[in-house]
Amino acid sequence: MSTIYGVNAQTYHRLPPEDQASIRNAYQARQEPEAPAAEPLPAPTVEQATTPREAVAALHDLAPPDNGDLAHLPPDLASSLAQERAEIYNATRANAAQSALDRFAPTREDFSSLPGRTGEMEYADARSAWAGNPYAQELQRIVDEANASPGEIPAYLTATDATADAQQFTPDQVRDALSLLGVDLPAGGSPEQLEAGRRILETVPDDLLGTLINPGSQVSFTGGGGVGTPNLTGPNLQYNVDIGGQVELSDVQTGVNFEQTQQFEMSVQVQGGAAFDVSRTLPQKLYKWADRLNKLPDEVRDLVNGSPLLRQVAKGLPVTGSYTEFQGGRLSYEATVTPQQGEQLAEGDASGMPNPLAPLDMPEGTSVLMRGQSLEGSSFEANWKALTIGGTHTELAGLGFGVTRGEGSIVEVYSGPVETVENSAFFGVGRQGSLAVGIGSELSMETREMQIARIDLSTEEGQAAYQAFISTGQVPDWAPPGVQQSGTTEVFSHEYARSIGLQVGGLEIGSASQANGNIARTTWADGTTAYSNTYTSAGGVTTDVRYTLDASGQPDYADATWTVVRADLDPTLANYLESAYDPSRANQFPDRPQHAQMVLSTDQLMELRDRARDHVLQTQGQAKLDNLDSGVETPWWSSQEEALAIAQTPEEVFAVLGNDAHGGAVIESLLAMSHGGEPLPGEFRMIDAG
Repeated sequence: MSTIYGVNAQTYHRLPPEDQASIRNAYQARQEPEAPAAEPLPAPTVEQATTPREAVAALHDLAPPDNGDLAHLPPDLASSLAQERAEIYNATRANAAQSALDRFAPTREDFSSLPGRTGEMEYADARSAWAGNPYAQELQRIVDEANASPGEIPAYLTATDATADAQQFTPDQVRDALSLLGVDLPAGGSPEQLEAGRRILETVPDDLLGTLINPGSQVSFTGGGGVGTPNLTGPNLQYNVDIGGQVELSDVQTGVNFEQTQQFEMSVQVQGGAAFDVSRTLPQKLYKWADRLNKLPDEVRDLVNGSPLLRQVAKGLPVTGSYTEFQGGRLSYEATVTPQQGEQLAEGDASGMPNPLAPLDMPEGTSVLMRGQSLEGSSFEANWKALTIGGTHTELAGLGFGVTRGEGSIVEVYSGPVETVENSAFFGVGRQGSLAVGIGSELSMETREMQIARIDLSTEEGQAAYQAFISTGQVPDWAPPGVQQSGTTEVFSHEYARSIGLQVGGLEIGSASQANGNIARTTWADGTTAYSNTYTSAGGVTTDVRYTLDASGQPDYADATWTVVRADLDPTLANYLESAYDPSRANQFPDRPQHAQMVLSTDQLMELRDRARDHVLQTQGQAKLDNLDSGVETPWWSSQEEALAIAQTPEEVFAVLGNDAHGGAVIESLLAMSHGGEPLPGEFRMIDAG
C-alpha cells in the first residue's frame, strides 16, 4: 500500500483538485521532513546456499525493517510506511524461500540415468524424504506465513528481547499477572475488561512481564538456605502475616531402567489469616446452653444434673485448641536430581541444583518445575487431656513453568495452570508444635494442564525458541526446525506419606514411608496421544505403563510397554526372580541387595497369564482352576500364580506382578511357573543395588 501526504495514494488521486491541495497544504504546514522511501530489499544469500539448512539460516539472517526513522512522522503516515516496508520484506522472504524450495526439491530428472522402475522408486523415496525434511518444512512455512499476513512482521523475528505479545496470553494468565500488580480482574469479567487488562500488561517491562506470567521463574536460592522472592502480599494485607521457607531432599528412588533420582524441593510461603481459639468460644456457648437448661423445671434440671457431660460443660470443658483460616501465596522450586547432585545439595552446595538457564548442563532425566501459586486453607488443633489431634487443608492455584532434559540435545518445556490440594493430619499424645508422639499422614494431589514442546538445542532455531520460552513462558505452538513436537499435556500427580514417631518442635524423629504416582496424557500437534502411568509404592516397587490412545480415546495396547522395577531386593528373592528367566542362574545368590526390572509387551503379559493357568492345571487340577474361574475359591495370598491365572485383562495381570504387599510371594510363584524349563516371557535385567 502506497501513500501520499499521509493518505492512501489511490484515494488521494480520486479527490477533487481543491481537496488534494488542502491535504497537501496541511501536510506541508506541519513542516515535517519527508520519510525515506521504502527501497526494495536485496535478496538474501539464499541463492548461494548449498543445502536447505543454509537457505533457512540465510532467511533468518535477513534483518526485518528498521522503522526507527519513522518515529517523528504523523502516526498515520508512519503506520502506512511501516506496512509498506513489511509487505516488501515479506515478499522478499517468500520469493527467496520459494526459490530455494524449487531449487532443492528432487525432480524426476535427477534420476533419469536409472532404469524406469528403479528411477520411479528412487524418486518416490527422495520425495518422501524431502517432505519430512524439517528445513524444507520451514521454507514452506515461511512462504505460507508471508502470504497469509503480508503486512505483518512475525513477532519471533522482531522480538530480540523475547518481547511477549499480551494478546497471546490466556485469560487466566492475564488475571493472575494483574493480581500480582494489585489489579483485580473479575473471574467472569467482560471481553472489554479482559482487553483492558491486556493493555495494562503491554505497559509492563519485558523482564517484569516474564516474572508475572511465570512467577516461579524468579525464585532464587543461595547457599541452599537463603531465599529471594518478589513481594506477594502487598501493603493492603490487614491481618497477621507468617513467612516460612522449607527445604526437603527425598531418599534416592530407583525407577525405570534403574534410573536413580531424588526429589529436591524448596519453597517460600507467605500467608495470613484470623485464628479462633476453641477453648474460649465453644465452651462459653455450651455453658450458656447448660445454664438455660438449669432454669427449666426441676424434673428437667434433674436430667441435666444426671449428665456427666453437661456437668463438665458447666464447669468448663477440658478441651482446648484452635481453628485458623488463612490465605497467601507460595513460590516453589522442585527438581528431580541425580544422587550425585543430591549429595551436593545435602552439603549445602547450591551448584547441584538444575539450572533451566543452562539446560544442556542438566544431566539427562533431570527436571525443574517452578510454581507461583496463591493459596487458601484452614488448620485446626484440639487437645483433650494428654491426647492431641490436628490437621491442615490447603488449596493452591497458579501457574507452573518447567524444563526436563531429554536425550542428547533435546529438552522438553512446559507451562500452564497448576492446581494443588494438600492435606495433613496428626493424632497422638502431647502438644503439637512443642512435644508430641503419634501418627501423622500427608497427602498431596496436583493437576497440571500445560502447553508442551520438545526443542532441539543443537539448532539455532531451537535455541531461539528456548530463549523465548525462558523469557516469556510461552511454549512454541508451531514446529519449525528446532522444535520437534508441540502439544498439550495433562498431568495428575499424588504423594502420600505416613509417619510414626516423636515431634519436637518442627523436628520429626521416627519411621516414615512414602508413595507417589504420576499419570500423564500428552496430545501432540500431529494428533497422536501418549499415555503413561507411573507409581512407586512405599516398599520401593515402581510400576510403569506406557501406550498411545486411538482416535476414540481408547488404549492401543498393541504398542504398550509394561515395566516393574523392584528396588533393593533381598538377594535370595533376587536370585529366585533371575532364575525364573535364566534357569542356569539357580542358587547363584548375590552378596548384596539387587535392583530388578521386568519389561513386557501386552502379548507377553497375557502369555504369562496363560503360563499361570497351565501351572495351576498341572499342579492342582481342572477342578481347582474351575473353582477359581467361577469365584467359588479365591486365590491364596502365598500362591500368586492363582491370582495370575484368573486375571482377565492386561491391567489385572500387571497389578499382580506389581503387588507390593505380596512381592515375595509373586516372585516365588514366578519361579514355580518356570520349573518346566522354559524361561518366562519378557525382558529381565538386574544390577547391584550398592
